[in-house]
Amino acid sequence: MWWVLIIPAAVWLGKVLHDAVISEVQQEASRVRQDEARVRPAVVFEERGDLEGDKVVVIGRTGAGKSSLINMLHGKPVLATGPVASTTRWVEGVRTKVGHREVVLVDTPGYGEVLTAEQYADGLAHWLNRHHDEVSLIVLVIQADAKAHAEDKRILARLVQSKSNVPVVLVLTQVDKLFPVREPLRGRDWSPCKRSTSLKSKHIAEKIEEICKQFGIGEGSVAPSAADGIAFNRKKLLQLIAEHLSQRQ
Repeated sequence: MWWVLIIPAAVWLGKVLHDAVISEVQQEASRVRQDEARVRPAVVFEERGDLEGDKVVVIGRTGAGKSSLINMLHGKPVLATGPVASTTRWVEGVRTKVGHREVVLVDTPGYGEVLTAEQYADGLAHWLNRHHDEVSLIVLVIQADAKAHAEDKRILARLVQSKSNVPVVLVLTQVDKLFPVREPLRGRDWSPCKRSTSLKSKHIAEKIEEICKQFGIGEGSVAPSAADGIAFNRKKLLQLIAEHLSQRQ
């Protein structure tokens, strides 16, 4: 009758082994998923437009004016702007003459609405790593009347960490909307406007100084720009970009 005892024991042992194998398989599957998550970002940016060649990557919050800035630098409207365009997940390139070079101005999705700052940073860091040798400059676009910049600083730190040798330029957009709103900008460039005694010019200068302190950069790496349709400071912006590009030749 000894087999009467062996059969239940064998069944029990088989179940234990089965459960152990299943547990090991599940753990391995979990490890694979975690590895894939580390390698592949939750958000993958798709591409369109001309993206071949040296790239100037324009980043910033949704609504900060990235597409408008690229249109202004390009000299004519080529990218859609407004609320609908702000929800895009496309990385789009626009070939533009900067100084004596042709570069690709890269419009990126915004963060703060459709994408969280973390999703944006993951997706863009992944994209930058794929184009590591072609990115010559990062342009961070900040809306002039924005009060908080913690997310901008975190994202910039993350991207600079992955692209430590790439210079960064900050562009303050929509400075024409700073107080007093109805006061026009004095001239088409910041240099003569800066020498003006107008209240708006004073507020623009104060905002530039504030940004320099918050981001720990020199005034030479910050440039003001105006709202969509106003080519304010275009010459200086192109010159600033060209200077950084020439240093990387």
